[in-house]
Amino acid sequence: MKDHRFTAVSRRSFLAAGGALFGAPVFARAAAVRRGKTISIFHTTDLHGHIVPTENYDGLGDLGGFARCATQIRRWRKELPDSLLVDIGDVYQGTPESLQTGGKIMIELFNRLGYDAWVLGNHDFDWGRANTEAALEVSKCEILTGNLRVDGKPPAAAGGAWRKVRPWKICETGGFRIALVGLITPGLPHWLAPETLGGIEAADPVESLRRSLEEVRVEKPDAVVVLGHMGWRFSDDYANPVRRLLEEVDGIDVYLGGHSHQDQPSWMSGKVLCSQASYHGIHCGRIDLTFDRDSRKLLERRAFTVLMDGRFELDAEVMDFTRPELDKAAAEMKRKVCTVKQPVEGGGGRDSGVSRLFCEAFAEALAKAGMPVDGVFHGTFGKGDIPAGDLTVADCWKMLPYENGLVTAELTAEELLTIVAEDKGNRSLWPFELKEDDAGTVTGFLVKGQPVDPAKRYRIAFNTYDAQSGGRSLPLLHEIVNRPAGKRTPTPVATRDALIVFLSAKGEL
Repeated sequence: MKDHRFTAVSRRSFLAAGGALFGAPVFARAAAVRRGKTISIFHTTDLHGHIVPTENYDGLGDLGGFARCATQIRRWRKELPDSLLVDIGDVYQGTPESLQTGGKIMIELFNRLGYDAWVLGNHDFDWGRANTEAALEVSKCEILTGNLRVDGKPPAAAGGAWRKVRPWKICETGGFRIALVGLITPGLPHWLAPETLGGIEAADPVESLRRSLEEVRVEKPDAVVVLGHMGWRFSDDYANPVRRLLEEVDGIDVYLGGHSHQDQPSWMSGKVLCSQASYHGIHCGRIDLTFDRDSRKLLERRAFTVLMDGRFELDAEVMDFTRPELDKAAAEMKRKVCTVKQPVEGGGGRDSGVSRLFCEAFAEALAKAGMPVDGVFHGTFGKGDIPAGDLTVADCWKMLPYENGLVTAELTAEELLTIVAEDKGNRSLWPFELKEDDAGTVTGFLVKGQPVDPAKRYRIAFNTYDAQSGGRSLPLLHEIVNRPAGKRTPTPVATRDALIVFLSAKGEL
């Protein structure tokens, strides 16, 4: 019978084993072990001012919030002290507690948790240049946004708070040098009015990244990580040219994305490892980079995200620091605005009762501001009805989630027809009555039952987002409103504030 206690081994294996057993010097080099070192990068993005748990786009609640991300980040840091912490932009717009502090509460939280860098996102400019500068001034770490121009110059040349905005930085941790390079989406002018941006522009991210990497290579980093407020999409678009960026620029090891609110834990774009950690702190992301200690070569890259659900408690330090502002915001959000006697029909579209309500509120606010209009062109951000019952400030935030302003322009009936046709029935042109043919095409308008005057210019109000083309969905509207004859005029009216004042004055709907 064959004895299974012994197996055949090669002469080379036997000699190697003998060297290990008896310590023969001739085999010492063969027994040497290569050692690796792992550096971790923790990342958040698109927090939009969310400190406490919220709900996701599918309506699932008790998810996310910065306080939960902080808990996970502290756990990771205890386990992995050789690490960096970054945010990919859209830091503060989106909640009342952040709005009432001008976003500073979020930057203070970054300071307290010890972020190494963060990137400016498009919504970080929503409240105007002065507000952005005030938020930058609070930050204790660098803001990495290389393709930004301020008054036609690189941010550092603009002085003031902009001195903190740089295209890249080198972070040393665990004995390795990690280059962080920041970029913002080039879509800014398609969403934000020139008055809001105040001389701020987003340049081509590809050219900016090339310049940054030329400078970075001189520093001989062990890895290059790009932080881009541009994110995963099924295909590139004008605001998210990620694939083009990574195809045209060499020398990138990791790309961390934002802006598109996608949870994409790990994907490859060519040779670049990419990751994106959703939105509102609903996911927290981590990258692990493993290097050979001797050659310093990057051997392995891993990426994943973690769902911030009820398994994670709210970080006590975050909650203690933010409690006064959270309580103040909660009290304001609970404040009753009016009583709805009969439900107001939503559904979206030009026949929506909700959109007509918005238009009436904005027209009244403009009249009070001494800027009366003949009409308002506006849609809705959701399709739900306004139900019967008490309406609160929180309900108004849900109906109008962005701090848009209003602009006016003086347009002919022909220009209005072009705008309505481009819109394809998503917005109301109040109080105009639209005339349609059998195919549903708008052929003209009535005002108070009378045909419009083709020779007259009607002063129409638009929200600032739509006037900038609504993210390139309304390019003709943008072109028409900005014609010299249109006399485009910014106004001091903010849409959500106008709605709250209008409803409060009514008391009942």
